[in-house]
Amino acid sequence: MIRYLIKEMKNAIRIIFLATVLVSCRTVLPELMHKPKMRALYFPTYDERNVVYHTDNYGNRIIGAAPVRPNDSLSQFVNDWYSKHLYSLGEPVLYNKTNESINVIRFTHLGTWSNPRSYRIERAKSNVTITYNKTNGQGGYKPGRRIEHKTKILDVEKWDLVISKMDSIDFWNMETHDKNVILDGAEWIFEALINGRYHFITRNSPDRYDGKEYAELCTLIVKIYNE
Repeated sequence: MIRYLIKEMKNAIRIIFLATVLVSCRTVLPELMHKPKMRALYFPTYDERNVVYHTDNYGNRIIGAAPVRPNDSLSQFVNDWYSKHLYSLGEPVLYNKTNESINVIRFTHLGTWSNPRSYRIERAKSNVTITYNKTNGQGGYKPGRRIEHKTKILDVEKWDLVISKMDSIDFWNMETHDKNVILDGAEWIFEALINGRYHFITRNSPDRYDGKEYAELCTLIVKIYNE
């Protein structure tokens, strides 16, 4: 009987010790327990009842034809998808800051199977910085935990170079939504908030599907960061 009680006491001590270690790990390394939760939508949401679908001569919806959707807004589903990744990347919401004196350009890459990443260039007078973030999630699926974060100082000329490229492709007048219907690939999201004006564009794998100039704009941001 005594041996049985001693054995049970040893087991209880082991359990208490293990629980203490787990609690300590959670306290010292809270990021290990981090599960990103979306706190806000990063884009305006359009009313899906206002979406116009292409139809044939008989009034039937044409399957595979992209609908006509409002600029600078997303469906609830896509907004949730993009937003949860931008939140896990540690990025700020931009569209609701048009009344603030900030100038920001951001490129976000969400590959179906690759790690989400963002590149954000900010200008305050003659001070320009670029911030890079990356998570261990998958862009087409669940968000992850941020595993890379770095900010660099840039020359003003780099900001001007991006603005020049934006102007050359008529960025401010480009439609937000992709006319191509692609079921797989990578989402290339480019946002700009400059002098109180906000606009964003999203394309799926523009480097492969009829979006060369837009892809060049996005990859320019990546090249600037990697220099």
